Amino acid sequence: MIQQFSRFVKSGAGLEKTLRLIQCVSQVVAALTVSSALAVQLTTVKLQLALARRYFRFFGFIDSFQRMFALLGKDGFSSVAGMLELAKCTCFGLYFVLEDLTTLHAMGVYAVPWNGRVMDQANTFWFYALSFSVAGAIWALLAGSAEKPPKKNGKRKNQKTSEKATPVKATAVSARVKQIVVEGCDLLIPLELLGWMPTGDVVVGSTMVLSTLLTAQDIWARDKKMDLQGIEPWTTPMLREYYTTKPQAQLDERDGFLMSQDWKLMWELAEGSRVDLLGTDRSHSLL
Repeated sequence: MIQQFSRFVKSGAGLEKTLRLIQCVSQVVAALTVSSALAVQLTTVKLQLALARRYFRFFGFIDSFQRMFALLGKDGFSSVAGMLELAKCTCFGLYFVLEDLTTLHAMGVYAVPWNGRVMDQANTFWFYALSFSVAGAIWALLAGSAEKPPKKNGKRKNQKTSEKATPVKATAVSARVKQIVVEGCDLLIPLELLGWMPTGDVVVGSTMVLSTLLTAQDIWARDKKMDLQGIEPWTTPMLREYYTTKPQAQLDERDGFLMSQDWKLMWELAEGSRVDLLGTDRSHSLL
């Protein structure tokens, strides 16, 4: 367990989720405690951790805009799912850029009078991005349920194929449902920050705990899978990032093939598929 936790916090995603969990627990306790001194201390912890976590996503706009341009050149407008994904990536990219503009102000290095206005716009784009992401997950569930099952022709081969496809589809559905729950919880944060739907620190902090634990669970499982394969985080950074950030709903047969190879071959495959491996959404659960 200790070794697994060490691997978990060595990954950027795992460390960020650990800090996020401490932050939201501090927020809840600060709101519930009767000691004003403790409340001030915990609020300071919350604010400092929130600032520290901003550094993890400082260059997040690069991935978002890369994904956006990839969709524009591929199928961004050819389907409802593509348009929702395109809108989500665009809003996330704008959110990251606007938030980055206020980093020096948040650090207390260079105060600017427009910090509040820019952060309001950033949180607005964050709200839109999460909304598009939830809508995309719901659309994927509806589109998946609308697919017609394969016709039964009595052949043994088709029966085996159907048996293999069933657990994969169930896993994808479960991942989509989890995504909706996580991002639905996170939607409360920009709503609270913008004053559109004030819910209080206890409610926001509690939903943050839930979303953090759910996303950390996936990262923990993928780090454990890598551990079983003997893949060290510091030897294959690209694959570590891939397996700790790619949503379970997007896993395909290539993942099983990659995980069955030794890490040297996996690195070669990753170098040859750089755009494919990095073209995944890593923008969930930000604050």
